[in-house]
Amino acid sequence: MALRRWLLLTGNRRAVVLALLVGVYLTLLPLGTLAPGEINALLGDRGSVAALLNTLLSGVILLVSVVASIASLVVSQELSPVGRQRERVESTREFRESAEALIDREVSPAEPAAFLRAMTRAVLERAQRLDDAVAGRTPAHPGADEAVAGDLDAEVEAYLDHAAANTERVNRTLQEADAGTFEVLLAALEYDYAGQLYALRRLRSRHGDQLPEEASEAIAELVDALQFFLAAREYFKSLYFEREFAELAADLLYVSLPAILLVSYAILAVDLQFIDGEIAGVPFILVFAAAAYTVALGPFAVLTAYVLRVATVAKRTLSAGPFIIEEDGFEFGE
Repeated sequence: MALRRWLLLTGNRRAVVLALLVGVYLTLLPLGTLAPGEINALLGDRGSVAALLNTLLSGVILLVSVVASIASLVVSQELSPVGRQRERVESTREFRESAEALIDREVSPAEPAAFLRAMTRAVLERAQRLDDAVAGRTPAHPGADEAVAGDLDAEVEAYLDHAAANTERVNRTLQEADAGTFEVLLAALEYDYAGQLYALRRLRSRHGDQLPEEASEAIAELVDALQFFLAAREYFKSLYFEREFAELAADLLYVSLPAILLVSYAILAVDLQFIDGEIAGVPFILVFAAAAYTVALGPFAVLTAYVLRVATVAKRTLSAGPFIIEEDGFEFGE
């Protein structure tokens, strides 16, 4: 599980690329010892090796062109008239002013990590205010299903515990990481805002006529705070996607040019039959072909490492709306 999380989310993408390439090489190399006769016969036909490397070389060149086009498309979204840029600035200012009123500060934090902590703290404070407002108001029903209202005080207490656990998990993630754009997004992904919104709406539906005015106001403020949190998370996600595609394009270019040169040299070396002999009983052509094949897969490994994380983030943020899609969503009062 830890390895899967590192591969999909937390691992440095360049380290993931290196791990993938090492895995490919260590998988190919033992083939010469498992089936030496068949492998030697295959590698004896130098034309087959050269044809495979030539196919991979064409694929690398095509991949660079495609990713460069995607990166250009992402960058083009930032190119807009001055009027639209001014609207974006005004929208950001209005959002910050609303957030400052929500967290009760004259100036909202400029760093994403501090801003996220302030938002989760605001949610927790309002959850505590809701708990104080309904303390001691307990109807007789146990609330065994969706249709029957249960213990109001117990349900609010359960919500408060859940909000506190979410806040603690987010703060722990931010403290353990460098609090960069992705670290902030990762912490936001661990915050179950959708489950909290659902719990608040069901709480208001079940006990709307029994809620005191202070509790109703606290629920309204909680909903506003969670919606602000969602807006901030989606903004951080957009920043992360832009940065990730920019880094993908740069790393792909860094890897592709050496890969093209080395694979081209490998094709010439195989065609001219420069490769011969053995190393520790293993044909040198196998060692050389496995290395050339691994180098040729370098750009594809870069693409795989970045797309895996982007796809994982996109999948984890599908609940940006009224539904809870994650399997581990908060089950309130079930």
